[in-house]
Amino acid sequence: KVKYFPLLLPLLVLPNKFICALPFEHYKAIKVMAKRFKNFRRFVYDYETETFNGVNGATNNKSGPKVSCKVEVDVPQTCRFILRTTECSLSEIFDVDAEGSPVYRPAAQDKAFRDAMAKYPLKITVDGQTDVKLYPEDNEPVNILNVKRGIVSALMVPVMEEERNKEMVPTVHGVCSTDFTLNSREDIATDVTVTRDLSKCDWFIARRQDTSPLALISGMVRNYPLSKMISSTQTCNYRFDNQKKHMTSGTCTEKHLFLPLSHQNEYGISAMVKQTMTLRETAKINDRIFELLPMDVADEKCPMQNKDAVIATMQQLNTLSQTTKGEERASLFHKLVSELRGLEADVLGSAADEMMDMSSSLTWQALVQCGTPECTSAILKVLRTFDEAALEVDAAVSALGLLSNPSRLMVKDMLAMAQYKQSKPIMYALSNAVRKEGVTPEISAVSEYMASLLGADCAGDKDLTYLTLRVVGNMGDALEEADAAIKNTLLKCMRQPTTTLSVQLAAIQAFRRMSVTDEVFFLETNNLLVSQYPKGAVQKRLAAYLILMRKPKDSDIEMVKKIIKQEQNVQIKGFVTSHIYNIISSTDSETKKLGKKIMDALQDTDVVTHNEYTTKSRNYKLGVAYDSMQAAIQGNVVFDPSNQLPREALLEMTLEAFGYSMDMWEVGMEGKGFEPTIDALFGKNGFFPDTVSKALYWAEDKMPPKIKEVLAKWVVPLKSEGQKVYLIDLQSQESPEAMAYLRIMGAELGYIKGNELKSMADNLSIPAPQGTTKLLSIR
Repeated sequence: KVKYFPLLLPLLVLPNKFICALPFEHYKAIKVMAKRFKNFRRFVYDYETETFNGVNGATNNKSGPKVSCKVEVDVPQTCRFILRTTECSLSEIFDVDAEGSPVYRPAAQDKAFRDAMAKYPLKITVDGQTDVKLYPEDNEPVNILNVKRGIVSALMVPVMEEERNKEMVPTVHGVCSTDFTLNSREDIATDVTVTRDLSKCDWFIARRQDTSPLALISGMVRNYPLSKMISSTQTCNYRFDNQKKHMTSGTCTEKHLFLPLSHQNEYGISAMVKQTMTLRETAKINDRIFELLPMDVADEKCPMQNKDAVIATMQQLNTLSQTTKGEERASLFHKLVSELRGLEADVLGSAADEMMDMSSSLTWQALVQCGTPECTSAILKVLRTFDEAALEVDAAVSALGLLSNPSRLMVKDMLAMAQYKQSKPIMYALSNAVRKEGVTPEISAVSEYMASLLGADCAGDKDLTYLTLRVVGNMGDALEEADAAIKNTLLKCMRQPTTTLSVQLAAIQAFRRMSVTDEVFFLETNNLLVSQYPKGAVQKRLAAYLILMRKPKDSDIEMVKKIIKQEQNVQIKGFVTSHIYNIISSTDSETKKLGKKIMDALQDTDVVTHNEYTTKSRNYKLGVAYDSMQAAIQGNVVFDPSNQLPREALLEMTLEAFGYSMDMWEVGMEGKGFEPTIDALFGKNGFFPDTVSKALYWAEDKMPPKIKEVLAKWVVPLKSEGQKVYLIDLQSQESPEAMAYLRIMGAELGYIKGNELKSMADNLSIPAPQGTTKLLSIR
């Protein structure tokens, strides 16, 4: 009992101990909050907030609302508050005077706003420094609750003790790091200025509402990267009563500037929000009651799950579409969508089947614009009834995979769709949905499915294995967190001798989003780097090198040193030296640290890159800076000693803007077997042997008929011989292979192979141009 007494101390000294039972490290924060807002007290403040929207430097015109309220804060228990807002007014700017000050007039919604603000109290709990919870009434409108959130944010002054420059208190912008300036101090700090960079706030969780997935702009402001285009700062000044410790006044000013259209981070499209809170009076209260229900995530589904109303609305809408009462269709369709949003997945799936029988067109329109996870589930369920070869299934599922906020139900349905059909668009859609979610049982199921497709060592179907490895690389971090054993499977795939080079390469590249701290991985990749594989040695070794160099360890730098000094393969050495040279020459702060570390390891060894761009493998890097943005363009070209053309080429662009780094896009290509084709076309005995022959082709159609007749006697044999050699050369060689992929914002959207282009052309039935039948018939 004596041993654990310090941990129980907060429970003994604080009233209502069963409510404020917190870990000991939060005791100081609770103690400070308890002193500022003593229990059994009422604090009455005059609150005012103004918003000014305008274009700085271009015009003095402004717009925006002004809110004034009497704010009462009752403290029936320590750490527990009841907020009441009365005597509120709402006004708006309608003019600007000669001095540039705004002129206000009452807003049209003034009375409705006052009544709504006073109708419901807001209950608040505070635990520790950051855990502030609001408990609004069920019928509280969202816009009214947002105003009250702003008031709460102004009241929650951070703890000004030793814990500075850390996550302090939640605001309407999230949990923000805070800097303090002490202006005056007596027994306590009586005058303090607080500053925050709101663009760096964390833990912000917006209140989501179901909207149509077709509304592409919806939610972009709170999602990366658009939110990073706004510079936001907040400065607050607080004053406290030295004797009674409570806050006597507070003023907060927020400035928001749209950076892409700004100048000198001051002029341009801007908004300013100013909050002022002044203590009017304090009084004692006798109320000790603070009752609330646990605030769970609200389930907005209808309590009575009945599809009959939906079917009735659908029948009415379907009948109406065949009459002249077109003006009623919009309201009926809105009613139908609203009713769909109230149904749970099993009831909605059954209703969707009946709706499809009535009108597939109206059903698709309603489901697509519904936006709930249940509606998405119904869409995927209907798609699984289509013919497996239907292209519209792939297109629809691929589009759903691009949604920014996939639900757990959507991941589950995407997995079911992938198990139904392992097409490339569906597999990529599944991976793009998984990479946006945290670890859930659904993602664990996806990991198990991917492991089943790969088998123990990737010895199965080569095309399906290659596709699986590509999508595993696209969601690698999520799969690793769900089950790290998938990395062991990838290691086995890397050294699978019976499979193709492309599969082995895909297994190595699948680590691009995974951690590589595993010693087994280091051992395997280092063995790969120091060995001379007979098949694909350059490509596999450089792929392993690039994975290791994402976050190199000391052992990796020693490996680099060994390659630069001892490597005999000119392609490996050429690429590594150019890559290290670009690291050492970089102006980026983080890359410069790595460059210095490498230089210290290399000591007096000179790193000299080559200029043989057409024959040696090389890493390219170009940096472009403009104002607050910096773009880095990087490329890789990999040659194989046995080929004259590159085996791989990659080009990617990374953008650093407003303190945030974004992988904008990346395009890569791999290929082999093109040398015979190029030689047959443009070589000595090729289809186009030299410039003269090409000129003769052109001249044949331009000459007068008599001269053309003479030229035909020696031009035609030349053409026939060239075509004959071309046909023999191509038919005696292996078919060329090529693959290209595209990644945008770090997500791989897919890849395409050369033989797939041929299949696409065959499916589209594109006719061959006249006179080229023989050429197009070559496979």
